[in-house]
Amino acid sequence: MSAWLDKVLTRQRMLMYPAALLVATLAAYLLVAARSDNLIEPSGKIIGHDFLAFYMAGEMAADGQVEPLYQPAAQTAWQQAFMAPINPKWQGTCLYLNPPHYAWLMSWISWLGYGGALAVWWVFSLACFAATAAIWRRWLDREDWVLAVILAVSMPAWFQALAGGQNTFVTLMVLSGFCACLLNRWDLRAGLVLSLLAFKFQFLLIPAAVLLVKGRWRAIGGLALGGGLTLILTVVMLGPESISQYVRFGSSLGELMRTEGFDVYKQHSWHGFFALAGSGWLPASAVRVLTGAAALGCLWLLWRIWKGPRSREPGIPELQLAGLMLVTLMASPHLFHYDMLLSALPAVLWLRAFRERPELSRQMAGVRIVLVAGFAWLAVGGLISGAAHVQASPVLMAVWTYLTAAAVGRAGLPTAAHDSTLTERDPFRGVARS
Repeated sequence: MSAWLDKVLTRQRMLMYPAALLVATLAAYLLVAARSDNLIEPSGKIIGHDFLAFYMAGEMAADGQVEPLYQPAAQTAWQQAFMAPINPKWQGTCLYLNPPHYAWLMSWISWLGYGGALAVWWVFSLACFAATAAIWRRWLDREDWVLAVILAVSMPAWFQALAGGQNTFVTLMVLSGFCACLLNRWDLRAGLVLSLLAFKFQFLLIPAAVLLVKGRWRAIGGLALGGGLTLILTVVMLGPESISQYVRFGSSLGELMRTEGFDVYKQHSWHGFFALAGSGWLPASAVRVLTGAAALGCLWLLWRIWKGPRSREPGIPELQLAGLMLVTLMASPHLFHYDMLLSALPAVLWLRAFRERPELSRQMAGVRIVLVAGFAWLAVGGLISGAAHVQASPVLMAVWTYLTAAAVGRAGLPTAAHDSTLTERDPFRGVARS
């Protein structure tokens, strides 16, 4: 199979097809932007639709309106009043779901007005991606790095995150920095970096749990320090009541996610998979049970990947972190299309691991198939998942995680293929290079 893939999935093709998709996506968005009037797209949505929630939160925090920040009715009223002068037909609400300190941070740019704040946010997002690419460059040689960056930028999720004004680029940068610190054995810094994900805590919990179980106490200390500083900042700037209000609001998130704007076909999580597959016949309680069982299965795979003493063998830490990132995504109760950009990180870690462990060619062949299938699904899944009642993303990530667990087991075996004097195999050319 590996030889066949070498002929079909050449490096040139791996660059050409995604680049063509990127050009088509960019052309479509430029057409939409050209037809927009006063920041309103032809569909009636405001440009940077998801950013509206962040802008609203910044305005509320700047005005000291902490209580309405976590009241859906108050959010709807604010957005209706904001949109009335530019689009009286506006319907729906872009809900703000992040912690209070994030609203305070958004107040730094909300004074620029919506258009100015969105422009600054776009520049900041691109800077975060540039920082992420710089981290990846330290892991990969030039050819693999160019491939990884082009594939990431060509992902539909990349453009959706940017055009929608989402914070996915910040999350990707933080997770990449966290992995970089662990690979360099800078545990204290790793914990501090991970604490920056307090604004997106669903992606913080699994890494924190792994650090705790593995006894990485310096990392846990850094995480506690960063988290404590975030709490102090929140209390000082917005008051202790903002935290209690957010906790109460968080308890209702499950119900809110079943409202308009959070349609299940948009969910790339296990919840989305089972809810779509069982639409019309599977009770909600069964969906929850199956979702929990799938999450436990993913955690079991993570245990297989991370069990045993801390390994410093080349390639194994990268594979362990790739598995951690995959399970972090799959264990998230809600995973939207733009969040799938984060799957670029385990792909980059796999590229680095394969350079270190060329004997993993069989597992790498499987990963390549998963990546191609996943890329294709992200391009069309949003159009067909609702009608077909299928969500392939969690299944593909589960297969990828299984391959990662198999690779960790394979890499842990003594083998002559790991002799540092051997050449490294190019995963996209099928030839050896020194």
